[in-house]
Amino acid sequence: MNTTPTTSEPRPLIPYTVLGGARWDRVRRYPYRLTILVLSRGDRLFRAELLKELCEQDLGEILWVEGPDQPSDVESLARDFPQVRFLLLGARATAGEWVNVGIEEARAPQVLCLWSDTRLSSFRPAILGDLESHHAVCVVPVSRNPRLEIIPSWQSPGWRRRRFLVTFRAPRKEGEPTLYPFDYCGLYDRQRFAQSGGYDPAIQNPYWQRLDFGLRCLLWGERLCGTLQLTVTYTGSPPTDDATPDQGYKLFFLKCVAVRLRREMGTLPRRRLLDYMIKSDTGPFYAIKEFRSVRSWVWTHRFRFRKDPRQLVERWENG
Repeated sequence: MNTTPTTSEPRPLIPYTVLGGARWDRVRRYPYRLTILVLSRGDRLFRAELLKELCEQDLGEILWVEGPDQPSDVESLARDFPQVRFLLLGARATAGEWVNVGIEEARAPQVLCLWSDTRLSSFRPAILGDLESHHAVCVVPVSRNPRLEIIPSWQSPGWRRRRFLVTFRAPRKEGEPTLYPFDYCGLYDRQRFAQSGGYDPAIQNPYWQRLDFGLRCLLWGERLCGTLQLTVTYTGSPPTDDATPDQGYKLFFLKCVAVRLRREMGTLPRRRLLDYMIKSDTGPFYAIKEFRSVRSWVWTHRFRFRKDPRQLVERWENG
């Protein structure tokens, strides 16, 4: 899978090794419709318990992604759960890159992404057909905290004083649109995810990285929606978002928010440059360089845009 072309130099897929897992001839059709992708995070105490639960449900293959600082129990887990494939990354990377690698390695057409400090509280197999009928790049679950309280994890876009804003809400009904997968958790359509370019490795901040992915998909005509048929429960405190404007925000702003639809194609208007130079903290020379680089990216993908952010918000508010 090719990651999203960004304003930075191209970065290859993270090097990784595979530990454990049954061999499968790629020529043969893979029998499962689902791959469960588990991203390692936090306490190691209940890792074996999570794997046991997932293996007993027999929903499909299981991939477990570990960062470069692998804990000492990975090999023992691989021995205890020989059917699980462990992807051991050889370099530090963003969480979005972990998802990119896992979905690229997945064998099934649909990938359910979780963290190791979450539990799959409810899962209705019918949701796999719903993902196909919704034509969605990702279906986002209901999230609960350790007290089983619902987290306001679905989002809506809006404008305030010419600024793009995001508001969070608790899940209400099946199929509601949302902006991005909360904490990267969700049921992804592998092919649509690949066509979208995945998560941008140049954006380090998880909040802007997820928002860039979700808004880009929506502007390109894809769908992201929530489901009440899938619930993820955190075993510890859910992560908090850092929405501080940074380098990642600037990339997100230029790639998505500043784009306008003209003559059925996306464009980054040249008149945006002066305002960007004034507000950028890198100085005029680098601001011009950044702007031109992103403007070239928008031009390359100009025919993929189906709407711009203002049109998206208007249609969202009109139902």
